[in-house]
Amino acid sequence: MSTHKPHPPKTPVAPLHDGELAHTLERRHVVMISIGGIIGAGLFVGSSAAIQEAGPAVLFSYILAGLLIFFIMRMLGELVIEKPEVGSFLNHIRRGVSHHVAFVLGWSYWLFWISAIAAEAIAGSKILYDYLPIPPIIMGPLLVLSMMATNLFSVKGYGEFEFWFALIKIITISIFIIFGLSALFHLFGYKAGKVSNLWEYNGFVPNGFIAVFAVIPTILFTVTGSEVATIAAAESDKPAENVAYACKTIIVRVVLFYIASIGVILCIVPWQKIVPGASPFLDALNTIGVPGSSTIMAFTILVAVLSCLNSSIYATSRTLFELAEYDDAPHWLVHTNHRGVPQMAIITASAIGIALSLISTISPTVFFSYLLSCAGSVVLAVYIMIAYAQIRVRTEMERKNQKPIFKMWLFPYLSWFTIACFVAVIIAMLVNAESRKQILLSALTIVILAICRFVMCLRNNGRTEEKAIE
Repeated sequence: MSTHKPHPPKTPVAPLHDGELAHTLERRHVVMISIGGIIGAGLFVGSSAAIQEAGPAVLFSYILAGLLIFFIMRMLGELVIEKPEVGSFLNHIRRGVSHHVAFVLGWSYWLFWISAIAAEAIAGSKILYDYLPIPPIIMGPLLVLSMMATNLFSVKGYGEFEFWFALIKIITISIFIIFGLSALFHLFGYKAGKVSNLWEYNGFVPNGFIAVFAVIPTILFTVTGSEVATIAAAESDKPAENVAYACKTIIVRVVLFYIASIGVILCIVPWQKIVPGASPFLDALNTIGVPGSSTIMAFTILVAVLSCLNSSIYATSRTLFELAEYDDAPHWLVHTNHRGVPQMAIITASAIGIALSLISTISPTVFFSYLLSCAGSVVLAVYIMIAYAQIRVRTEMERKNQKPIFKMWLFPYLSWFTIACFVAVIIAMLVNAESRKQILLSALTIVILAICRFVMCLRNNGRTEEKAIE
C-alpha cells in the first residue's frame, strides 16, 4: 500500500490589477542586482584614473568610499525594513522629508539614469564595433531595444539577466585575482610583479594624503547603483528580508572585489605605468602573459556595460512609475500589463534613451557632454536626502518609543557624519577646477526642477494634492 501523500492544491495566484507591480524577484536576484550596481565599467576601466591620481594609497580611497555607500545602504535598509510596503528609496525620502523634495530628486535621479542609458548604449556599440562592424548610430539603439525586451517580458526576466551578468563579472574578477596571486607567488608557471611595487615608487602615498581624499568623488561615481537593489526589493517575494541581507553583505563584496582586484593590479603593474582611460586589468593580464587578454577584457567590459544598461532601463522606468503614482509624472505611466510590468514607463524610458544616444552620437562634445554634466552629481544629493530621511523617521520613531528592527549604528551621530562626508565631497568637487562645472550644472538642474515644482503648486492654488503614504 502506497504511503505517498498527495501534494496539497496550490493556492491560486490572484490576477494583478492595472497599476500593480509583480513580486516575483527572489533573494538571489536582489543580491546580484546590488552587486551588479557596484561592479561596472568604472572598476574595469575607470579605476585607472583613480590609481594615477592617488597611487597605491587609492586602496584607502576605495575603503572610505565603500564605507560611505555602506552607511547609506544601512540607513536605507532601516527605512525599507521598517516599512517595506512604501517602495523604493524615493518614497522613503517622500515620507521622511517631503513630497516636494521627492519630486525634485525623483526627476533628478531619472535624468541621471536616462543619461546612463545613452552612455552605455554608445559604449557597448563601440566595443562591439571591433567584432561586428555596425555603426554605433545603429548598434546603440539595438542594444537598448534588446534590454528593453528583457524588462518588458517580466521583472523576473530583468532579475535573471542581471543575476547572470553579475555572476559573470564576479567569476571574471575571481579568476583575475587567482591569476594575479599565482603570478606574485610564482605558481602554475606564472611569474610577474612583486608586493614591493606598492611602496617602491615614491612610497605608498606618493601624491600625499590630500590626493587620497581628492579621488573619493571619482570613486563614488563608480560604485553608485547599489540603491537600485531597494527598488528591486519592492518587487521581490520578501522585501524586508531581502533588503536586510543585501545591506549586511554588500560591504564584503566591495572589499573583496574592489580592494583585492586593485591591490593585485598595483602589485603586478607599477602604478606609474597605468594609463588613465585604459583598463588596468588588461595591463595586468598582459604583464602576466595570459593569452587572449584583450578578448577576455572586451567581453567582460561589454557584460558590465549591458548590465548597467539593463539596470538603467529598470531604474528609469520604476522612477517614472513611482513619480506617476503621486501625480508627479503623467498618470498613464502607472499602467501595467498582466505580468505586473509597467510597460509604458519602460517603453518611454527606452525611447528617450535611444533618442539621446542618437543625438549624442551626432553631438558628443556639446549636447551629450552637457547632459552628463547636468546629471552627473545629482546622486550625491539623493544620498544626502536618504540619510536625512532616515534621521527624520528614526527621530519620530524614538519620540513614539518605537524601535526599528534593523538599526543604523550610533544614531544620530553616524548618520550626520555620513551627510557631512557627502557635503565635503561636494565642496571638494567645487574646489577642483575639473569637477566644478559638473557640480554647478547639477545644482542648476536641481534649481530648475525646484522652480517647476513651485510653478505646479501655484497652478494648484498654492498647494498640491499629495497622496498620503501609509
